[in-house]
Amino acid sequence: METGYSWDTGLTRKLNEDSIFCGTFDISTHVDRISAGLFAVADGMGGHSAGEIASSLAIRTFCPEVTAGLLVQSPPSPLTIMSGAFSKANNAILTASREKSQEGMGTTLTCALVIGPDMYVAHVGDSRCCIINSRENLQVTKDHSFVQTLVEAGLITPDEALSHPRKNEITRVLGYYADTIPDLLHVKLYAGDNILLCSDGLCGVLSAGTIAETVLAAGSAEQACSDLAGQANRAGGPDNISAIIIKPSNLPSWQAVINIHTSAGTA
Repeated sequence: METGYSWDTGLTRKLNEDSIFCGTFDISTHVDRISAGLFAVADGMGGHSAGEIASSLAIRTFCPEVTAGLLVQSPPSPLTIMSGAFSKANNAILTASREKSQEGMGTTLTCALVIGPDMYVAHVGDSRCCIINSRENLQVTKDHSFVQTLVEAGLITPDEALSHPRKNEITRVLGYYADTIPDLLHVKLYAGDNILLCSDGLCGVLSAGTIAETVLAAGSAEQACSDLAGQANRAGGPDNISAIIIKPSNLPSWQAVINIHTSAGTA
């Protein structure tokens, strides 16, 4: 599994309030060893350094909880593990925000657990998980933001959302409410898929088409992340820029899956 990341302050902010996590490992089964990985992007918000604290606390709580949950003898489903870890991360931030200097802090959190050909995603906020390949550019997560509600209502286009005056208004984050629930998704992966996790310092500056073209043109995951950060900075770098790209290996061919289903349908 090839991975790369970029963690850039941008050109406007003095402090990087994003936090990221990239971890790869093998899972042993009764049949074989499966390549796996856990990846996360958190974009903090709050006065002074509180945003940095919120995003760091989310990552430091969520990722160990997921890892521990996978290692028990009879683990629950990956999405159940991730949902529980999200709840613990949210409670940790709520507890920490009782400190006056950290009052009102919160963070987005977008996480992907990749196990062989399966990706499990847990998400709150306007950071994103996308799948980019030669066939399509798929945004797996839905932004929890004011402008997304306008896009869904047909009032603005996704490109218009990039420059909308209320584009930074988020409707769901960790650390504000005790009952915050993440979106939970299971996605099948195929050969040629590039998984992108990023903060809105990237996807809020560059169009989806530009991001996809950059990823597909790069020679490696690391180069793609570097190129994306460079483009976001050339576009003004108004926010912190976090990007993680994962290129899983040994995935089934999309064409082969189509052929299998076609054969099964005509038998």
